[in-house]
Amino acid sequence: MVISTARMAQRIREAREFSKITQVDMAKRLNVARQTYLDVESGKTDPKILALITIAEITGRPFNWFIYGETDERDIAFSHRDDLAALTSLLSQLPQVARQTVMDNALSIAEYLVSLSPDKRV
Repeated sequence: MVISTARMAQRIREAREFSKITQVDMAKRLNVARQTYLDVESGKTDPKILALITIAEITGRPFNWFIYGETDERDIAFSHRDDLAALTSLLSQLPQVARQTVMDNALSIAEYLVSLSPDKRV
């Protein structure tokens, strides 16, 4: 079920604020007038689909979250964005062999934890 314009506007504002982007900066990134963006964020007008796609990309939120209000507990790209950025930065500083070792070990640990019954997971 599609959420209301007011709820979508609230989500757009929440995503922008979480990303620490000002309204002026968001308007510039969308290549629209500040007032046009303010009208979207206030719920006065619905965003164009391309603008909403761009907002999702800029803020790192899943597109469906804006439209349907769905959240997926498995969506770590947003909930752990800072940790993932730090991990990616560290991995990029390692030589390829070390990077592969870290990835192999991380995957093994994750697979092991997933294989445990839910009540035994850490």
